[in-house]
Amino acid sequence: DYLRAASPQHRRYLLYNPMVKMKVTLQGEEVINLLWDVIAAKGFEKDTYFEMAARDIRGLPKLEGTVHVNIALIVKFMPNYFLNHAPYPPVPRRDDAANDAFLFDQGPARGLGKIAFHDPAPVFASRDLPNVRHFRAQMAVFQELLATATPDDAQRKDLDFVMAMGEIFVLIVYAQLVLENAALYAIDDGLVEQIFDFLVRDLSRFALQLHGKASTTAAQEACCLRMLQKPVVDDARYQRVWREHVFALAGAYRMND
Repeated sequence: DYLRAASPQHRRYLLYNPMVKMKVTLQGEEVINLLWDVIAAKGFEKDTYFEMAARDIRGLPKLEGTVHVNIALIVKFMPNYFLNHAPYPPVPRRDDAANDAFLFDQGPARGLGKIAFHDPAPVFASRDLPNVRHFRAQMAVFQELLATATPDDAQRKDLDFVMAMGEIFVLIVYAQLVLENAALYAIDDGLVEQIFDFLVRDLSRFALQLHGKASTTAAQEACCLRMLQKPVVDDARYQRVWREHVFALAGAYRMND
């Protein structure tokens, strides 16, 4: 939607595009790996959908640009995402038949540091749910780290450190887009909560990785420990999402003869 609504004055897509290419493809690969743990040896059977999926899913994070290249681009937008805000009209669902000429004539990619973003705070406040609140608290600590324990020049040149910081930032932007699309597609609160259950756990995992990096300072380590959160567990919600959104898809796909 941001790509189709883009213009020389609205270039937020330059963050969202590499973020989707990096994060969504990795999530797809992880889903296949988790499914493989479930179906085990049957995943090796030939002429099945899974055999094709397990092979082809490996290419997406590489064909869409290697992960470290996309993260190196994404982190350039971090200061503006949190600090340089501008009013923009809401971007609606864009599946209309419109002329996408700008996508084929985007002009130079320079001037990334001048791109302003809408304030993400109202987006994260739009769903007052327990796990969304947990994620907001983690996000606030990450912003505190950037403001009070700002990475120095040596850390910004340390690719291992930058990758760990980038993973956290990518997850925040990913969560923002999830919430925006949850409104556009009328996703119910239970499913949003279940999505943020894993987002809270993922951010905790990346915070722990950042804590263990060789160049992380004591102040940064303290922030990382505060980002470690356990999501609010609700078995009834989990079972309902499993029953209505996951198991309901059983048998929906049919291989061609």
